[in-house]
Amino acid sequence: MTRGTILPPGRQFVLTWGVPREYGGLTAALLQRSRLFAGRGATPVHILTCDDRDDRDAVSAELTRRDALGAGVRVTNLWDWLRENELRGRPVSSGAGFSPLPSDAEEEFTGDVLVRRLRRDADGTVLQIDHLRPDGTLAASDRRDVPHSSARPRRIIVTCDASGAPRAVWRGVRQLYAAWLDRLTAGERSFLLVDSKAMARFAAGYRRPGVIVLHVVHGSHRTDDGTAIRPSRAEVFSRLSAFDAVVFCTARQAGDVRREVGPAPLLAVVPHPVAVAGDVDTRSPRQGAVVLARLEPIKRVEHAVDAVSRARERMPSLTLDVYGDGPDRSRLERGDAEGVRFHGFDPTARDALRRASVLLLTSRSEAFSLVVAEAMAAGCLPIAYDVPYGPRELILDGRTGWLVPAGDVDALAEAVVRAASLDPTTLSRMRRQAVERARLYDESRVLTRWALTLSRAVRRHRLREATWRIREVVRRRLRIG
Repeated sequence: MTRGTILPPGRQFVLTWGVPREYGGLTAALLQRSRLFAGRGATPVHILTCDDRDDRDAVSAELTRRDALGAGVRVTNLWDWLRENELRGRPVSSGAGFSPLPSDAEEEFTGDVLVRRLRRDADGTVLQIDHLRPDGTLAASDRRDVPHSSARPRRIIVTCDASGAPRAVWRGVRQLYAAWLDRLTAGERSFLLVDSKAMARFAAGYRRPGVIVLHVVHGSHRTDDGTAIRPSRAEVFSRLSAFDAVVFCTARQAGDVRREVGPAPLLAVVPHPVAVAGDVDTRSPRQGAVVLARLEPIKRVEHAVDAVSRARERMPSLTLDVYGDGPDRSRLERGDAEGVRFHGFDPTARDALRRASVLLLTSRSEAFSLVVAEAMAAGCLPIAYDVPYGPRELILDGRTGWLVPAGDVDALAEAVVRAASLDPTTLSRMRRQAVERARLYDESRVLTRWALTLSRAVRRHRLREATWRIREVVRRRLRIG
């Protein structure tokens, strides 16, 4: 074990689809966890991304500006890595479908450097992407329309040597992912924490000796009406036993999943860490309500706007500040509600929690609701829809905030009025209680939970490895007989 850490020995990798420039809760949580592992855990963390986008330099600059990584945390993208490294695979044959794009194909640049050439069909669907090195040589060709006997075309990826000559081919991107991880883990004890739904589909089938794979679930697994598993999670949730551990943010969600999938998977509960400053002002007057959310349908920010508009009928001075961007922004701004200000994406938006009186959360579903915990840590009282999962686990109704029946805008408006009508002494007491409640999720406690979860995953992995070896021996003997 590394000196000064309680984490079990092993290299730490995080696998996610991508890190967008204006990232939301999932990315914020994995970055926060990575900083915790690298800082208090004294174990470097390597975040791996697989998206193919042309703004990674801007994302990197934004992460640096926000100090979002911290010492010991780095991010590597698959396609950028292939520009600087070679990967062993099946040799390229004449039937591999390899055909580099000509120099007159559509081009994409990062600054003044040509990084990709693309081919699209008449509808704009990308059929092939060639990834280029700074010197212009071909690093990898991702072709998505190779004819196949099945109705659907085959996807192949060809990687090239330093001269741009084809070197290896993968029939499907998951083969490429596996080869990349094999190269990075290099046969050493490694932990692979998989945060995104997209990459969990691949990781459920990735088994290697000494690589402990954990799926960290962000978001509710249930449909909005609570009657079924979300289609986007169905494939992974049918294969949870393939992971060495599956981690949820709340015990309630883990319990619900246990009743659905049975006792086989190792389900663990680890909340997100919350940093509580030592100088939270719980006495000074605060003004207005705040929303911190991506502006998309699942967040239902229009409910917060409507609730404040109704509350203003009794309290005309009430205001609402909305921080966040997304597809619903233009529609929400067209509403032109009085007392509502839209600030768009702002990397310093969480500073508003130290100034606002209440936070409004109107989502259809959550997994932990990190913003609620962060609001409480800042002395900002949350008013949240009682949705699965998170608000009920965090908020003590009437003591550290308020829970409102999900979707009830009138009840939300009434809670806003109630909070604004409280006397200063009661408000100050509730803010102190909220801060203390947030301390239950401080970094040292969460790191201890992670250490226990990783250790249990190691034990499960060893048992599974022994089972695999026994099955392989039996299979070979039966084949010989």
